[in-house]
Amino acid sequence: MIKMKKINSRSLKYGSYAFASFAVVIAIIIIFNAILGLDAIRDRIRFDITKNQLFSLSEPSITMLNGLDKEVEVIILTEEKYYQGSEILEVLKQYEIKSNGKVTTRFVDVEKDPTFVEREIDPNQVKGISEGSIVVKSGKNSKVVSQNDMIEYDYSTYTTYPVGIKIEQVFSSAIKSVTSDYTPVIYFATGHGEVTTNLFELKSTITANNYEIEELSLSNPVPEDAATIFFVSPKTDLLAKELENLLAFMEKGGDAIFLMDVQNTAEEMPNFDTVFERYSLALNNDLVLEGDQNWYLNEFTVIIPQPNENDVTMNLDPGSLFVYMPNCRSVSIKQVAKDWIETQPLFMTSDKAQSTSLVTGEIALGPFLLGALSEYQGTSSSKIALIGNANFISDGWMQNTNYNGARYILTTLNWMQDKADTIIVPSKSLMSEPINLSESTKFIAFIALSFLLPMAIIGFGVFVWIRRKHL
Repeated sequence: MIKMKKINSRSLKYGSYAFASFAVVIAIIIIFNAILGLDAIRDRIRFDITKNQLFSLSEPSITMLNGLDKEVEVIILTEEKYYQGSEILEVLKQYEIKSNGKVTTRFVDVEKDPTFVEREIDPNQVKGISEGSIVVKSGKNSKVVSQNDMIEYDYSTYTTYPVGIKIEQVFSSAIKSVTSDYTPVIYFATGHGEVTTNLFELKSTITANNYEIEELSLSNPVPEDAATIFFVSPKTDLLAKELENLLAFMEKGGDAIFLMDVQNTAEEMPNFDTVFERYSLALNNDLVLEGDQNWYLNEFTVIIPQPNENDVTMNLDPGSLFVYMPNCRSVSIKQVAKDWIETQPLFMTSDKAQSTSLVTGEIALGPFLLGALSEYQGTSSSKIALIGNANFISDGWMQNTNYNGARYILTTLNWMQDKADTIIVPSKSLMSEPINLSESTKFIAFIALSFLLPMAIIGFGVFVWIRRKHL
């Protein structure tokens, strides 16, 4: 007779518990995965572990979406299968979630429905919409967005490569545009050697806040839809006809922003001076140096201006007031009392600054104004901003100050248009930064990964084996 080995009741008890616990854990994992498999759940509890939160919306966009009172539809004119797993679709899912369903996405195959565009979006077929286009639509308003605008490229070398992603910028701008009743047009003046490059972040910020941007030659009358004319570092003076057209625009209530860099010549620009004089302002042909080390960066010429209290800075949070201004010239507010003109200092140097006149070579002591605001209250109110620097709104310098230069300009535009709401969404960098480890850190990491971690795992396994052996 074969003698059966007696089963240890204690082993059976613990074995049963272990099996039951294992079954419960497996069941929980299966149920949990099934729940997470639902699109509605997965998209809401997803974790964006990318360094710059490439697939998440920033707080300004979320705030804008929370205030939406209109339905918005993003129409992609192709089959959905071409967008599965794409960055654009992932971001659009967040727009739908954060807007509580007010922003939706629809795919339309125009090959199967060739009259869709003419029937529902562009009856006159003037917007250049075709297969593959992405259209943001609200009511009768629609705006075509380009995938090319969603990538920022580096053009500084012979090889062009992507360095940033701007999906959120593009869609937040389009949503704000199609849900607004009026879109002011900002014209960038050309024809006087103005700066046209390295202004990508500034222009993106402006368009993201329901402004359109166009270019303008003042040799022709200013278009009726112009709200503000923007001069970015003109190198030559206005011609007589251009001055006439600009003043006619301002007489009707038009506004203007003048960013005037230090000139390489002592030659004055009297026609520009005529415009400034109308607003009791003056632009000085000088170079300003900052002598207080608290208010310059490395060199005396790179000034950190001190903001004044005015209608622009009062709408900026304290963290947005910090900018770098390399190579500044000063401006002045004329002390002529005029009831119909209201002037305000924008920002200034410390009293340790000094300026050198490019005309006479004369040295003057500070403080100096680096920017001023003025409102001419005639038949129609007209406002200008005069700033003795343009570098502070270039892409390169703004990267060092969290894009505060764009915040200044946007808030100035809003002051001119009597608007209060703003949205700032800088592009999200695609560039990776290497992790630099010291020799000692490398050695510690090597020991930990090669010896300590494996030994800990082996030790834990031995401990479990011994404990189970004695059950």
